[in-house]
Amino acid sequence: MEFIAHPEIFARFPGIRIAIASAEGLDNATPRPQIEAAWREAWAAAATAAAPYGNAQSHPRIAPWRERFKAQGISGKEFPSSAEALLRRALKGGEPFTINPLVDWYNALSLRHFVPAGAFDLGQLAGPVELRLTTEGDTFFALDAPEAIPVPAGEVAYTDGHTVITRHFIWRQSRAGLISHETTHALLLSEILGEVGEAVANAMLSDFLTGLRDYFGVNGRGAIIDADHSTFVY
Repeated sequence: MEFIAHPEIFARFPGIRIAIASAEGLDNATPRPQIEAAWREAWAAAATAAAPYGNAQSHPRIAPWRERFKAQGISGKEFPSSAEALLRRALKGGEPFTINPLVDWYNALSLRHFVPAGAFDLGQLAGPVELRLTTEGDTFFALDAPEAIPVPAGEVAYTDGHTVITRHFIWRQSRAGLISHETTHALLLSEILGEVGEAVANAMLSDFLTGLRDYFGVNGRGAIIDADHSTFVY
């Protein structure tokens, strides 16, 4: 199967790079104390590092998402990036929430680098996974909703056929492809704007592959998606 990023994405987000990695044979059910420790460390360190900026949206790696969304007529306040939402929670203090080892790990990487990070359970998706503009007939099934709803045409989204996996690019994930304790085959992604830079994209990819090996004992495959390299085989 292929991951495909369509040309219109790079037109809307010039210079964007996506660190992407896939892995099979994952055990996401066994507790992993090393990830728990890394997650706690990232939670506390991010809050300390971001505190001088006053709020999450003012951090220099997060503010560009607001600016890019604003230029497209999208409210950054109503549809904050996943990195902004995560940093907001860390800035409030208290104990970090926990979901499962894979989610806790990529959330730790998100806070370590102050960029979005996420993953899809490929065992639940037919593929290919595409990053494109939504079209008529696309639907989204929110985690807190009783049923799927139609999605307006023209939104940036990850999709599986006509199923929207994330709305507004990096805002909210669907039930489709949700990472669970039963996940064994996953696709990890981190979106890095041109303003943030190539070095951060390379660091995220390295952390994806290193973590898959050291924490989960699997050898992942990875790449950097950009305007010149817009597909990835998983």
